[in-house]
Amino acid sequence: MKHFLIYLLTTVLSLSVLSQGNSNDKGKGKDKTKPDQAQNSQSNKNNNDEERNKINEHNKKVWEGTYSKEGDGPKSSKNQPAKVRSSFQRDYPNARNVSWSKYRGDWTATFGNGVFMSTAIYHANGERRDTRTPITRNEMPRNVLDSIFKRRPGTRIDDVIKVEVPNAVKEIYRIREIFGNKPQYLYYNSDGVIMKYNY
Repeated sequence: MKHFLIYLLTTVLSLSVLSQGNSNDKGKGKDKTKPDQAQNSQSNKNNNDEERNKINEHNKKVWEGTYSKEGDGPKSSKNQPAKVRSSFQRDYPNARNVSWSKYRGDWTATFGNGVFMSTAIYHANGERRDTRTPITRNEMPRNVLDSIFKRRPGTRIDDVIKVEVPNAVKEIYRIREIFGNKPQYLYYNSDGVIMKYNY
């Protein structure tokens, strides 16, 4: 009986030592994951900062020349009308990384759509005003380029924004032209004819 009690006591002690060893290992395992979690958190923060910078650069191109002073541009927004959200989801079901803002009474959604980043503008009733996408000079119609250089041969073209208006027959291009070191923002239709367009 004495041997049995010693055996039992030894077994209990062994099990308690083993269980403490396992619990210490579990704690160490958690400590090992904390740096990974911190690294992932830092990586997510860097990705968010990078995405925010891309959106800010995009918005600068899209809205430059439409406001009178710095800081007058779109203001970030979180609560869009249901009609605006549903219209946007219908128009752009594959949009990614959507960032909402409000500008001149309209709701604007800046989003990724594959290769390009675009901004869609909606009235409060959900009607889409237009969609603006920065493009390269090589992507604009030859008619527009010819018209610009025929009118003023020494013009430099900085930014080109393609403006797609629902139900419009022709696309519109907003061009940031530099002539004599002075920027000017002009709208052309796809035939190269200068036109008026409200912001």
